[in-house]
Amino acid sequence: MFKKLIYILLIALIFIVISGERNLNRIQLSDENALHTKTVETQSLPSTFSTKLTSGKPVTIVFLGDYVTSDDSLPDGNLNHVALLANWFNKNYPDQVKIINAGMNANTVSHMKKRIDTDVIKHAPDLVVISTGLNDALGAWKIPVKEYAANYQAIVEAIVASGDTEVVIRTPNPTTSVEYNVKMKSYIQASRELTSQDKVYLFDFYQIMADDVHAKNISQLDLMQNKLHPNIKGQAYLSEQFKTYFTSEIIQP
Repeated sequence: MFKKLIYILLIALIFIVISGERNLNRIQLSDENALHTKTVETQSLPSTFSTKLTSGKPVTIVFLGDYVTSDDSLPDGNLNHVALLANWFNKNYPDQVKIINAGMNANTVSHMKKRIDTDVIKHAPDLVVISTGLNDALGAWKIPVKEYAANYQAIVEAIVASGDTEVVIRTPNPTTSVEYNVKMKSYIQASRELTSQDKVYLFDFYQIMADDVHAKNISQLDLMQNKLHPNIKGQAYLSEQFKTYFTSEIIQP
């Protein structure tokens, strides 16, 4: 009887240890879960922009965004991802691609909505790349996510309605703060959901960078100038990921 009791106690102890290990794993994964967000199914690949580009016709790309996009996003005149991409396009498609940087420091999607006519539509772009969300979710404005989604939707609809223009939604980069990333989740998801409509496509940079960080392919701290914004290496990383996206998803031979 005594031996049977000891046997039962040992089984119970093993069960407790296994349960504890599982709970510990859940806790250890909390930082990673804060980075990862729900994905959505997106439209098929753009066609008009790619066709014009590969057939040798001139095209115009406008980058609409906040500080990460703006010309002054790096110190000492270093080239950010937009300028690096402009050089890449010029090398591969000489004198064919016009790049317009419509990024502006301290902008939310509400600010961008007010200037799309003058800074985007007037250029009759073939492709518009939009990125916003850091200031909306984390800046001084604290734009409610419903307002963010509505204004973002209005921007996309105005651009698409203006002509034969396609739109790429670029999700913003993860921050170095778990708390900030949690706050951004609903904004990231709202951005992704915009890509369910025609002529609107997704470059999910947030998820790409999050996956690379957690796979230990990159050190996030090495790529950031502060909690929110990429440094010189981070902008170069963004440019390289954008090239991969353009060549694998946008530009079709």
